[in-house]
Amino acid sequence: MVKPLRKAVDRRILGMFDRSKCDLCGECLVKCQYVDFSLEKAREEISKLVMGEPASILKECITCVACNQYCEKGANPFDLINQMQEETSLFKVSDQALQMFTAAEMMSTEVITGQLGKPVMSLCTVGDLIPGLFEGQLFEGMTFLKGGTYFCKIGWIHAGKESPVRNGAQAFVDKLAEAGAKEIIFYHDDCYAMTATKVKGYGIKVPIKPVHIIEYLLNYLKDHKNQIKKLNLKIAYQQPCASRYTPWKDKWLDELFHLIGVERVKRRYDRINALCCATPIVATDRERANKIKDMNVKDALEAGAEAMVFLCPICFLSLRRRAREAGLEPVHLINLCRLALGEELQAGET
Repeated sequence: MVKPLRKAVDRRILGMFDRSKCDLCGECLVKCQYVDFSLEKAREEISKLVMGEPASILKECITCVACNQYCEKGANPFDLINQMQEETSLFKVSDQALQMFTAAEMMSTEVITGQLGKPVMSLCTVGDLIPGLFEGQLFEGMTFLKGGTYFCKIGWIHAGKESPVRNGAQAFVDKLAEAGAKEIIFYHDDCYAMTATKVKGYGIKVPIKPVHIIEYLLNYLKDHKNQIKKLNLKIAYQQPCASRYTPWKDKWLDELFHLIGVERVKRRYDRINALCCATPIVATDRERANKIKDMNVKDALEAGAEAMVFLCPICFLSLRRRAREAGLEPVHLINLCRLALGEELQAGET
């Protein structure tokens, strides 16, 4: 039996949960799409967490961060859940996942120097997961940063661990500053979330302007409107979990889709109700993960989508086969923009 943990800790110093904003209403867990809690049960769970006691949500949470967005008071309950998952070890995580994150941190660092005056982009450790993605006019002359020292570590939250994110934050920011750029484009949604929000909770200043890949794509396409060929395509968008930290990007995304002639279909599991790709629990609860994936793809198909658009490469790899088998063409957002610019993609590049 897990013993109650220390109760006197002000958890605001550990992350971003703000106890002063939490009124124990329980709404964040009532709205959670992966558990079925009554309001009474939800309030009981939150009260336990705030008191430093183990609660069932620590096992049932799939680390999607949605409860942060559900909380209208801005208390960020997920950050408390995540800290408690680590302290209690109640969240089931596979050895494979732990090895993957450790290996990511150890990946060799590489700087691919581009032309002076051209943008700088951080690829984190995921830039090579989708072959051919960074080809074409969108990326001509860019400098690319990649490898373990550019890994923001937010992925660790999906292993039920918050401390690697917090402990590695300063080194991550310092490494970005070494690039000498005034602004850096972030391909990985996690890295943007880290620099735009997470580090502020740790009291760390960011000496560069973080630019999200969506923001970059939107501005580039605005500057090249004469080249755009409207795609006339209905799509379902797969939102990354880290986007819960930076929801303002959704307006940029809607503007981008409109610009290239793409209709983002209205469906149940989108925007604030978006579903996780279920990767965090695939190895520990495959049946549950498959159910979540099926719900997601079925919803997109029934809403009239012709394709499923991804931003996170992990989401892409997790859902592409299932989407394609259901009749939805899986395509990365970058490649969608390349198509709108009239570029021809090689086989297997979507």
